[in-house]
Amino acid sequence: MHTCCITVLLQSSGVKEKRRSLMISKVPTMKFAVVLSAVAALGVVSAPVIAQEQAQNDGTARSRVKPARLIEFTGDREFLKESSRLRVWRGEVGYTLEVDAAGQPVDCQLAEKFRMNYVNDKLCEVLMKHHSFEPAQDASGAPVEGSYEGRLNFMEIREKD
Repeated sequence: MHTCCITVLLQSSGVKEKRRSLMISKVPTMKFAVVLSAVAALGVVSAPVIAQEQAQNDGTARSRVKPARLIEFTGDREFLKESSRLRVWRGEVGYTLEVDAAGQPVDCQLAEKFRMNYVNDKLCEVLMKHHSFEPAQDASGAPVEGSYEGRLNFMEIREKD
């Protein structure tokens, strides 16, 4: 019989660390070997994923893309009106806009979706209509597709008025 604790460290993009601990107590030797080999397999399976994520941040062309830059958002008042009309009762709304090579938003996703798709669609309509961007650029400076993440806080919008 063995008693031990195995800690597995999973590291993603060199920034976030996740620790997984397995407490094994009073395990017969055969079961201990099976559990140990399963933990080792987890390390082998996750290692290529970690290596791939680190390779994307090592100076390759993908990591040298300059993201889309917000020029202006002119929809504060419109967003408040639409939110009120749709009875949105959240403190803030997070979103991601996909931006084409011309700097125009082409798709919108809310970070936390509402149950009614109609609400998601209407809020995204306002967000896409009132954002203007400088397009993302690749390493050579040519415009490419990109994305922009933002959050709108209702209290901050109301204070501006």
